[in-house]
Amino acid sequence: MVSRKKAKGKVRKAVKAKKEEEKEAHDDSAAAAAQQRQREQDGALDAQLQMQRLIIDSLPPPCKHGFNPFPDGHICDRFLHLFSSTFVDASTSSGNRIIGIVEAMAAMEDKYPEVLYDSSKMKEILSYFSSVGTQQILNEDEYAARTTAAVIVMIDEFIAVKVNKTQAGVQLQKMLEMVSSDDHTLVSFFRKRISCTCLDKKHEEVKSIKKMGVCNNDKCPLPGGKVERSKMLYCTRCRYAYYCSRDCQKAAWSDHREGCDERAERNAKFEQEMRSRDQNSM
Repeated sequence: MVSRKKAKGKVRKAVKAKKEEEKEAHDDSAAAAAQQRQREQDGALDAQLQMQRLIIDSLPPPCKHGFNPFPDGHICDRFLHLFSSTFVDASTSSGNRIIGIVEAMAAMEDKYPEVLYDSSKMKEILSYFSSVGTQQILNEDEYAARTTAAVIVMIDEFIAVKVNKTQAGVQLQKMLEMVSSDDHTLVSFFRKRISCTCLDKKHEEVKSIKKMGVCNNDKCPLPGGKVERSKMLYCTRCRYAYYCSRDCQKAAWSDHREGCDERAERNAKFEQEMRSRDQNSM
């Protein structure tokens, strides 16, 4: 017969074993619940990531604003690298962006005439700069965009004078105005040159700004020498310099006269050549 003491000991052991079983079962249940919660969280995260990927995949690629990138090593790509490095060096040493652009163009005429005088290649070059300037505006870097616009103006002027021969000389005044242009002029300039609608919103924001020009009188009393472009006067003799008023035109005459004489003579010679060319083609 089992003693009462031993019987109590067996009961205590049985109770302890039962508690341990219950504890193990509870721990197993808690672990299972934790694993389930983790699986649910992982599933929710996977679903969220999948949704993000679907959204990203559905978005169009970043707009190039009508520009098709050149293959590595393409002659136009080499042209742009040399243009950029020459511009940076010249503008840094002179402290003048216009001088940098002019010297860069001179270097291109020396090193890459086969690009400068090829209309199809220059169309691609202009498309590149139009794309760059557009993106600079979208990135709110108007200073860089104005420089890029001045580069485009210089290329347009070069093509008109040297390639198409439709004007007598390069009008640097256009470049000077572009590097200090108002936002309306700047955005409109690039918006007309791209095939996308990326600048439409920006144009709506700035279209109320009056387009401004720069008076050719260095001592013009107006702030920055700027005046509404629609109110500007220009020298009818050389068709190069623009002024805010007759007073400024008269005040600047002593400085303008020599250049005006040269340009007027060049224009007259060019127009005579054009008339002779037209007569010979008849």
